[in-house]
Amino acid sequence: MNGSKILIVDDEVKNIKLLKGMLFSDNYQFYEATNGKEAMDLVRDISPDLILLDVMMPGINGFEVCLQLKMDKKTKMIPILMVTALGEKEHRLKAMESGADDFLSKPVDRTEVMIRVKSLLRIKAYQDKLSDNYKEIAAKNERLLELEKIKDGLVQMIIHDLNNPLAVISGNIDLVVSSEHNLTPDQLNCLKISYRSGQELSQMIRGLLEISKMEDGKMKLNIEKVKPESLIDASIQQFLIKADEKQIAMSYERLEKDLLILVDCSLVKRALGNLLNNAIRHTPRGGKIQIITKPDQHNGKLRVEVKDTGSGLAPEYHKKIFDKFEQVKLKKSGIAVGTSGLGLAFCKLAVEAHGGRIWVESEGEGKGANFQFTLPVKKNGAKLE
Repeated sequence: MNGSKILIVDDEVKNIKLLKGMLFSDNYQFYEATNGKEAMDLVRDISPDLILLDVMMPGINGFEVCLQLKMDKKTKMIPILMVTALGEKEHRLKAMESGADDFLSKPVDRTEVMIRVKSLLRIKAYQDKLSDNYKEIAAKNERLLELEKIKDGLVQMIIHDLNNPLAVISGNIDLVVSSEHNLTPDQLNCLKISYRSGQELSQMIRGLLEISKMEDGKMKLNIEKVKPESLIDASIQQFLIKADEKQIAMSYERLEKDLLILVDCSLVKRALGNLLNNAIRHTPRGGKIQIITKPDQHNGKLRVEVKDTGSGLAPEYHKKIFDKFEQVKLKKSGIAVGTSGLGLAFCKLAVEAHGGRIWVESEGEGKGANFQFTLPVKKNGAKLE
């Protein structure tokens, strides 16, 4: 703390000299002011590390100087040690109320003033270091945000650019497959597999774009009033063949009452499709998948469940699998999160965009999983009980 700037404010020059003499051995940089106005002007010019401030001065007294400095954002962190001949308790309290950091009564003891000055300077040094670290972190954070925007823009540009060649590849494969001209069964099967893979890739690209839009709040929902059965039946039909290939039995437990839900049909279908696709992928041959609709007892919404007899999930992963960043870590660790690792993140964003919530229940590995989400019900429709 050698070289620290100390401003001594006192209307009597002899008192300034006395304090300088007490502190001289520590090699501080001393500045002097004999009245309140001069002190405040000097504070803004030199930005001292500590102010030794006398209370009783003509014009602006020490209490007023202290209060004004502590109310100014640029000077409020400068420690102020008030020095006065006043010893009454009320004056000490007034000094603290004015924002003073410490208080000394005249006649000043040399050891006491040295200890308090060093203590306040040490605190000021810690504050300065903390402030510098904060500014450095803020600057780095701002730079990271800039880089994140650049990265997001680059990713979206790449995704958009992938669509065109992918469409050409899928279109040509579809054309060749539909003609079946001079193709062996094995060749035809390879082309069909390639076409399905291209379709899956197209869905991934679309999902990435929509996730980005939903995160930025730019996705506009096309809300419709529909029966939940129509959406769920359509989704089940899409996956019946895939389930039959693994001899997985799919069942749908419907609501007893008719009602309408208010949803973006395309988003909800895709979210439900992701859940069904995951359930089929992680359910062994001969397993079961149940789709269940029921009232959500907590908020009067419709609850949709996709329950399987598959590989299950340990409780510590129940929340992480819906986070796109956590999914990358889980996939690298061998935890099943789907083909792209983004399907469940899409489901979460799609459900939350409707004001619902999504979660998973599972007793652990090998014990199946039950993915559940809620959707809003048309208010003047049938009441859920």
